[in-house]
Amino acid sequence: MSSSFWSSSHCHHWLVTRSSVAAARSIDLRYATPRQIYCLGIWFANLIQKLGKKLALRQIPIATATIFFRRFYLKNSYCETNPYLVLAACCFVAAKVEETPVHIKTVVSEAKLMFQENNIKLFPADPHKLGEMEFYLLEDLDFHLVIFHPYRALWSMTGREPADSGKFPQSRVEEDQEIKKREADAKKKRDEEIRKAGSGEGLIEINEGAMQICQFMLNDTYRTEVHLLYPPYIIALAVICIALGLATVSNPAQSKTRSSSTQQNTLAQSTSISESLGIRPPSTEAAGFLASFNVSLPVLLACVQDIIVLYPIWETFEPSAARNQPQGPLAAATAAVQKDKLEVEGEDKFGPEEAEALVRRMIEERVVDVGHPDDAGVGTMPKLSGKKRGRQ
Repeated sequence: MSSSFWSSSHCHHWLVTRSSVAAARSIDLRYATPRQIYCLGIWFANLIQKLGKKLALRQIPIATATIFFRRFYLKNSYCETNPYLVLAACCFVAAKVEETPVHIKTVVSEAKLMFQENNIKLFPADPHKLGEMEFYLLEDLDFHLVIFHPYRALWSMTGREPADSGKFPQSRVEEDQEIKKREADAKKKRDEEIRKAGSGEGLIEINEGAMQICQFMLNDTYRTEVHLLYPPYIIALAVICIALGLATVSNPAQSKTRSSSTQQNTLAQSTSISESLGIRPPSTEAAGFLASFNVSLPVLLACVQDIIVLYPIWETFEPSAARNQPQGPLAAATAAVQKDKLEVEGEDKFGPEEAEALVRRMIEERVVDVGHPDDAGVGTMPKLSGKKRGRQ
């Protein structure tokens, strides 16, 4: 394990190029369009989210399971495996990795129920199959199970959590204990510095509305491939950029952010550390905040674009009204109305039902192609003459 992202397997082995991602989907693209493959990524992430909720997992284990799933399919194809068994195994392994283990029989029973609700029949409800898949998953992950999520980077940049990048001689616990001892004597000074324009190293104070937007977008990014392409701090910066475009930066003098808890305390802690190291506090203006980071702007903007492009495709694949609609007869009636509307408008609908059918068709066609390849027998068949063979 590694406490530093820069020395972790995540940094050294699992940040890949776009060409590697495209090569991993080359076989699947024989049986589906690029847009359909993208929608399948959304579909599988949604299923992992639903299964995680049924297993009472928090967002971090669910996010870990989603990245395990993405990494597994860097080396495999949807059409050559059972993705439903794989995603159940990812949830099972992620729960153990994030120290919230769930019994394998519970995973199988909840997964079976969830797949039945979504009319999926390819899942083998057998604990032995899931246990076997766990070993295949670990092997293809090269046993690299430590994942750095962008949540902590987001919390650190917005002052919700003390930064800990490994550059201080003290551990996080020791640092927090020392800062707490000085809090009583430095309370007035700390409150005054919080009201200043800037506070902390690489921190920006944003209101709760913008923070919520950041959190929601980070959850949504797991439906894309950005976690295979960019380090977590780039993803956190990208969602902050988008959120700043949708909400205004909080004015520290009139801030309505949390006034007495984590943010003020951690801003004060970061301020004290910055002063002791002689680091100048950056501006709370968006441009000054982004300029304070030594990151490539083309890379950052590419990550922003990869996140933004998700939403129109997701909306056509699974409209927001359908995501929030109730279950039961009302849901079926609403789906029927939406289907009729699409038929009238002449649009080619591709939603969750079509995604499930596509996965089935891809697997079946791949089995046929492997069993009966187009070049079967080429160069092995005897050459036949045009002369008819006489009867004996």
